[in-house]
Amino acid sequence: MLVQTLKFTGSIINRQPKISVLFECKAFKICKIVNFLVDTGTTYSAITQKETTIMAIDYSMLPYSKHEAIGFGGLFRNRMINRLVILTFKSKEGEHKIKCGSFLVICVPPDARGEEREKIIRLTPNVLGMDILRRFRTCVDKNQVELILR
Repeated sequence: MLVQTLKFTGSIINRQPKISVLFECKAFKICKIVNFLVDTGTTYSAITQKETTIMAIDYSMLPYSKHEAIGFGGLFRNRMINRLVILTFKSKEGEHKIKCGSFLVICVPPDARGEEREKIIRLTPNVLGMDILRRFRTCVDKNQVELILR
C-alpha cells in the first residue's frame, strides 16, 4: 500500500522560516490564518498577546500557564487558551489537522514599559515549537521551509 506524503511549504522571511496555518478555536469563534515561525528550539507552540488582540480575545481573562518561559525580554508568564484549538496545515495535495487541548499565549511582562514593551510586541513571533513539529520532518533551506508528513 502506497502512503501519500503531504508536504506543507512556507517561506524564509527576513532569514526566518515561516509557515501559514489555519488557527481555529470554535469556543471563541475564531478561524484565522496565522503566520508562525518554525522554531525547532522551542518546546511549545504559542501565539502572541498581539495575535489574541487581533482575534478579539481578551487575553487578560485567560488563565495563566503553569510554567514561565524564558525569552529575549526575560521571564514571561504565559497565559493559555484552555479550549480546543485546531491547526490546519494545507497544501496542494491535501490538508492535515492537529487538535490541541490548549494553546499558549506569550504575554508581555507586566513590568515592561515604553520602548521596551513596544519592542517586545513588535519582535515576538507566533511560534510552532516541537510539540507540533515533532509530527513532521522539518526541512529548512535558504529559500523555503517544508514540513513533511508521512
